Amino acid sequence: MEADYQEALNGRLREVAQAAQSVHGFINEHAGALLYQFARFIAPVPTVVELGSWRGRSTIWLAAGMLDRGEGQVHAVDTWQGTPHEPEHQSLLAEYGPDDLFNEFWGNIMSAGLADQVEPVRSPTVEAARGWPGDRQIGLLFIDADHNYEAVRRDFEFWSPFVAPGGYIVFDDVPDWQGPTRLITELPKWFRFLNAKHNLMAFQRIAG
Repeated sequence: MEADYQEALNGRLREVAQAAQSVHGFINEHAGALLYQFARFIAPVPTVVELGSWRGRSTIWLAAGMLDRGEGQVHAVDTWQGTPHEPEHQSLLAEYGPDDLFNEFWGNIMSAGLADQVEPVRSPTVEAARGWPGDRQIGLLFIDADHNYEAVRRDFEFWSPFVAPGGYIVFDDVPDWQGPTRLITELPKWFRFLNAKHNLMAFQRIAG
């Protein structure tokens, strides 16, 4: 029975990978599969917040986890204008109008059949945190927006208070980027290191 379950899960992950990998992005299928499993099986509250969504590759992994969980949504927070001091973003968006990246993102989510599982929040991450209901707990917070240290720190400081006890924060691009790599050395003691795989580092909120 366990072997049948694992085979079914692996088949589902291959399906999601096919949808996700058709979207330009920076997260590979192994990291995506981890995000899917966090969203579907591990997050104690069926509310996921993704800071930084780009064209939607990681959003698809997270939203597919919510779909298969049978409840919950991914709140995808982004300006969809790129990060000003990241040259690759500016190069990729050189021919884009103000709404083009968002429209591409939403088209990718719709093509994947996941529109009901995604709520786009078109806003800077800190402004979105200021508008987040104080009593709404987050089961999984995925931090993958501006990778500058000060920006990552602000994202953590503004969003981490909403993470439910037993909930999780996952940082992308550790150790590849200095900002999140430095920030994870400064987390308060009530965030316990869980694991590090495929350029992701996960922490669980145990108190505080």
